[in-house]
Amino acid sequence: MRFRLTYNGPLKVTKHDGDGPMHTNKRAEHQHSIRREFHKQLKEYWRLNRFQSEHKMDPKASKDILPPIAAGALWAADPTTRRPMADVLADLYRRGDYRFVPLVREEISLSCSLRVLFLRRDWPNSVLTAGDIDNRIKTLVDALKIPTVAPGKPEIGEDPFFVLLDDDRRVTHLEVETDAALLASEDDPKDQSYARLVITVDIRPIDVTMFNLSFA
Repeated sequence: MRFRLTYNGPLKVTKHDGDGPMHTNKRAEHQHSIRREFHKQLKEYWRLNRFQSEHKMDPKASKDILPPIAAGALWAADPTTRRPMADVLADLYRRGDYRFVPLVREEISLSCSLRVLFLRRDWPNSVLTAGDIDNRIKTLVDALKIPTVAPGKPEIGEDPFFVLLDDDRRVTHLEVETDAALLASEDDPKDQSYARLVITVDIRPIDVTMFNLSFA
C-alpha cells in the first residue's frame, strides 16, 4: 500500500535536556504541531479506506492481532459486541487525554518505508551541515508516531487522533532527497527552518496473514 503525506511549515532540530530514558524533549510541542497536520490527512485516509472505516472487531477474532491487555478490558460490558476497529485501537493507545489510532503497528506485522522529498530554505548549503538534517528528520519521524508523553488535551476533531506509527521501529527504510524551497514561509520569510515535505509512505506486511492482506 502506498500513499503520500505532505507538510508545509517549520521543521526544527529535535533537542533534549540530559541523557537517558527520562530526558526532556524540548521540541515536544513543535513535534505535536506537525503531528496535528498529519492527523488531518490520516483521518481522511481512514475515512476513504473501506476496510479501515467499516471493519468491526470482536474479542474472539481479534485475540491474535491485539495486545494481551485487550482481551477482557475492551469488551467487559458485552463480549459479544462488535466494535469499530478505530474505536478499539483508540482505547488501547491512550496517552493522558488523547486516544491514538496508529495505522502501522506491531501486532499485525507491518513495516513502513518512508521516502521524503525535503525542500528547504537553507539550500544550497551542504546537506551534511545545513540545519542539522539528521535531527530535523528525527523531528519528522517523531511526529509520525505516538508520543511518549501526553501532549496536553486534544482539540475538536482530535478524538480519536490518527498517527502513522505505533513506534518508529516500524520504519525499515528511510530515504531523503533535499532541494531548494523556492517559496518562503508567508508568516516569516526569513525563517530558515521552513520546509515543504512530500512523504511517500509504503506499507508492507512482514508476514502475510488474513489480518494484513489489505496492505499486501
